[in-house]
Order: sequence, then C-alpha cells, then structure tokens
Amino acid sequence: MDKRILVGSIAALGVMLGFDLLTKASGGSLDLPLRTGMGTLVLGNLAITFAAMTLGGWIARRRFRWIAVALSALVWIMAIVALTVAPPPSGAGAALSLAVILKFNALTIVLELVASWLGAMLGELLAARKPRPVAA
Repeated sequence: MDKRILVGSIAALGVMLGFDLLTKASGGSLDLPLRTGMGTLVLGNLAITFAAMTLGGWIARRRFRWIAVALSALVWIMAIVALTVAPPPSGAGAALSLAVILKFNALTIVLELVASWLGAMLGELLAARKPRPVAA
C-alpha cells in the first residue's frame, strides 16, 4: 500500500473519531438527527464522513475511493457488532438484533457509503488540480 493512502486513511478515521468524541462530549447535539419514514438520518455524521473522506482523498491523491467506502463499511460493521453483542449503554435491556439495527440505520448506512465515495472523489480531484501561477 502506498504511504499516502495509509496516511489518508488514518487522517480520515481520525477526523471521524474526533467528531464522535465531540458528539459524546456535547451530549449528542452535534448529530443533527432527522426523522424519516425509513429511520433516523444523522446529518452530522454524513457531513463529517464526507469531509473526512475528502481530506483522506486529498492526502492519498489517487486510488482512495474504494478504500474510503471500505473504511466507512468497516466502521459500520464494528458498530453493528458492538450493538448486537453488548447491551445498550442506557441499560434498557438486552442487545439489539441485527434486523432492528438495519431497520433504523439502513438509509444512513447507504448514504454514508455514498458520501464516502463522493468525498474521496472530491479529495482526489482537488489534489489533482494544478496550482495556478500567481500574477505579479
């Protein structure tokens, strides 16, 4: 793996983790949830995923799109596993089933994967732009 791709991946995951920590510290006010008929759409996470993958694509410069999607998918897989194995932190009862998690998060998962792809593509395009000469 190219060093730039590795650094871009670490930067993207760092931005996403930093936002999650800020969200927890703020009591969830940064999430910006939007209730839809297909579950809750978390606009804050979508925006941060897009921005993080844009940064990662800009650092990596090329071949980052599929890695960005894989990183987002990996984050979701880890979250789903954590929710199905461990009980919710609120102490509301047993761990959630996979069907319940997907029922309320399928729209967000799909849109985050799309945001990852588009953000990485934008980052790669920004990195490929040639600097304009400064007029003197």
